[in-house]
Amino acid sequence: MTLIYDSTKNSSDLLYKTKFKAPDPIIFFEIRKKTHLVLNDLELERGKKQAKVDEILSLREILNYAKGNKIENIIFALIKKYKVDEVLVPYTFPSYLFNKLVKLKVKLKASDSSIFYESRLIKDKAEIKNIRKTMKLTESVMAKIIDKIKYSKVKNKLLYSDGKILTSEILRSFCQNELSLKGLECPDCIISSGRHSSLPHHEGSGPIKESSPIIMDIFPRNIDNGYYADITRTIVKGKPSKILKDMFKVVKNGQSLGVKLVKAGMDSRIIHNKIKNFFDESGFLTDFEKKNPDGFIHSTGHGLGLEIHEPPRVSSLKEILKANQVITIEPGLYYSNIGGVRIEDTVVVTKEGCKSLSKFPKFFEI
Repeated sequence: MTLIYDSTKNSSDLLYKTKFKAPDPIIFFEIRKKTHLVLNDLELERGKKQAKVDEILSLREILNYAKGNKIENIIFALIKKYKVDEVLVPYTFPSYLFNKLVKLKVKLKASDSSIFYESRLIKDKAEIKNIRKTMKLTESVMAKIIDKIKYSKVKNKLLYSDGKILTSEILRSFCQNELSLKGLECPDCIISSGRHSSLPHHEGSGPIKESSPIIMDIFPRNIDNGYYADITRTIVKGKPSKILKDMFKVVKNGQSLGVKLVKAGMDSRIIHNKIKNFFDESGFLTDFEKKNPDGFIHSTGHGLGLEIHEPPRVSSLKEILKANQVITIEPGLYYSNIGGVRIEDTVVVTKEGCKSLSKFPKFFEI
């Protein structure tokens, strides 16, 4: 038996297996390839209509033969009813509940992977469609952010919009509001500029300056279907320095190189290493010996689906890509005295190569 006790907000595996949104923890189990969901009277009818499982069980009816109404008693009653010898649970299974069931002599085994159902990593047509839908909506918001920057006014080397100094905070708030209007949520989106852009995950703060790089990394979740999109673009308002222009050109070409290398059967570390070598050969070196490392200082990409970061990683570690995995290709260069440039697309791995789910153009100066 495989068993999950969680809410779908916390467990992507639960949402994946049931297609049912549950704000509170519920019991799901699978035995002999048959899936079951235990619901209380409040959720029972909704579950019968919406949940994609083989059987919906009534919690009230289980309580009639469970020896107590605590969650461990309910799970124990199910284990006895279905004559289960061993139960596999996710590594996120509540520790208190794990200990309670062990005391009841239940033979439990915790998964050693963050992904409970490995089948999640290979996306079907419906999942790819959901990610594409999220991406399309995300790109429409990206366009609005760029327009807001494009049509801002420059005064004393600072950008002004609607009579106010344009800041990262204003742009992030604008981004989040626009996303919410489209049914998306991204509380941690990145819009950083200047020196902050040299720190890959700095969310950005303070005024946006003329001729400084602006990294916009938007990775929202679709509230309706639960699937993420991920895209990054880097732009500059005004005339960038020659070194910035060279960085953008190299990152753009390196990212294109990475996308062209993606295909089923490819070792992802080859993709990562070829991009790094291209950066080195172009004169943009990586140095991890500094107090604050610079250059190409992160992995090339990651899997994406019901979580923003899923296997496989596209990095210096060996990982063989498989058809219908969805991954990002997002190399970047970062130097504290210059700033940062990152470009990211989301692609579907195919036998022949890949299909991009990102359609947004790549340009630098606006």
